[in-house]
Amino acid sequence: MIMYSPDPMSLVSWETPNSIKIPLASGGHILAESAESNRIRIVSVCSTDPMDFLDLRYQPGNILSLDPSTGRLE
Repeated sequence: MIMYSPDPMSLVSWETPNSIKIPLASGGHILAESAESNRIRIVSVCSTDPMDFLDLRYQPGNILSLDPSTGRLE
């Protein structure tokens, strides 16, 4: 997708200063926010792999656990 906008990307972007970007194996990433200790709430999925969107774990609003030592999803 190509987006042309006269506005700066900081105004157009969905990312917030408190968002966490977690890479996926497919090359995409998940934007999330902190929910509690070692847990995150999914905000959005950014990927070119359709299977990332079909994975029920990555639906916006879901709460997932993070491995504290690696920062990856458990």
